Amino acid sequence: MAKYSPLKLRVFDACRLRYRYQYVDRIHARLRIQDTAGSLVHRVLCDFFSKVQNAERTSECLIDMFESGWRALSPRYLQMDGVDDLRRGSLAQLKRFADEHDLLAQPFAVEPYFQVEIAPNVTLFGRLDRIDEEADGSLHIIDYKTGAQPDEVDVGQLRLYAIMAAQGLQRHVSRISFWYLDDGSVWTSDFSAEDAARARAALLATVAEMESTKVYHATIAQHCAHCPYLYACEQRDEIARRREAEGW
Repeated sequence: MAKYSPLKLRVFDACRLRYRYQYVDRIHARLRIQDTAGSLVHRVLCDFFSKVQNAERTSECLIDMFESGWRALSPRYLQMDGVDDLRRGSLAQLKRFADEHDLLAQPFAVEPYFQVEIAPNVTLFGRLDRIDEEADGSLHIIDYKTGAQPDEVDVGQLRLYAIMAAQGLQRHVSRISFWYLDDGSVWTSDFSAEDAARARAALLATVAEMESTKVYHATIAQHCAHCPYLYACEQRDEIARRREAEGW
């Protein structure tokens, strides 16, 4: 049975060449130093809401958890250029989170993993950041983003998360949200049966295209600047030219 994650589908839609490097050739990814800091912020938020008792849930506790995790990072990482700025930025994100969100909230689930069959021989899997329960008993899917809110929000990932949660838990999902930690903004939307049907149809169409694709063309755009496969990309010279010419 073929398995697909929201990330795999998103990579295919964004750049077929990266998809080939990541999922066909399986070459080594070179993550940015920002990715380690972002992963730590996600882990701290997960542990804070899943392991810390209410009486201890303060902004100071949240910051202390990050600082402890930061000190545990490898000495090689902590000596890299730019990590001090990343530490300060991550602390600012968590302090803003503490000011703007309920630290005593009781999420329905934190980082739950789902694997559900969408169609014969098509399984969708992935791990969600957080699920809250609404007052009416329906579920609210929340995804943390360590950047700022973009001009155009890609809602496809959230809709797939909602499908997984609804099917995996046999519960109604009524709302989906991105929480942008860098600027404190929240993007939220209702989630309807029509949204689920459109997302499921789009998923199956993409899966069919993935299975039939033999030639993987590059899509050169700003996302190339932080692609973990840029170092090996056959288009890196053209990417460098475009970055200089277009200022990204």
